[in-house]
Amino acid sequence: MKISKKAYYGLRAAVSLAEADGPVSAHELAEREHIPEDFLEKILQKLRKAGIVESTKGVEGGYALSRKDVSVWDILKSLDGPVRTFSSPGGKGTLPCDFPSHCQTNDVLRKLEIEIEKTLSGMTISQLNSQQKTINPSPGVPGTPFPKGRNHLRLQT
Repeated sequence: MKISKKAYYGLRAAVSLAEADGPVSAHELAEREHIPEDFLEKILQKLRKAGIVESTKGVEGGYALSRKDVSVWDILKSLDGPVRTFSSPGGKGTLPCDFPSHCQTNDVLRKLEIEIEKTLSGMTISQLNSQQKTINPSPGVPGTPFPKGRNHLRLQT
């Protein structure tokens, strides 16, 4: 199973949004996660269209998860489309079942796809966020909670 950079960045952004106390600007999120801002904007727009994140305009606006039960599968599916562990030898259509060994092998791969989807559907971004807090509890480091308030990345004048 191969996950695109877009989906990987989308997962990282979603975990960071789950940590935030309110909406987070794309700029702030890009700086925090070291993701190119233009690319992140496109990812966030796709996630917004899929109903995974919501956006708020204005000075205190930004992006936030639309619900707490967003799964890893939701994000992968919305950014990469249907995740397939295998494809037919020609790249299109169904796998051939010319011999019993082909059918048996295909059945194993289909079961694998089902289990991957089931596992990733059962993993929520909130769960990943909880795990991350125990792994890397240092504020200001990618993967740790945003400080309280929204002024921590603004320049002091």
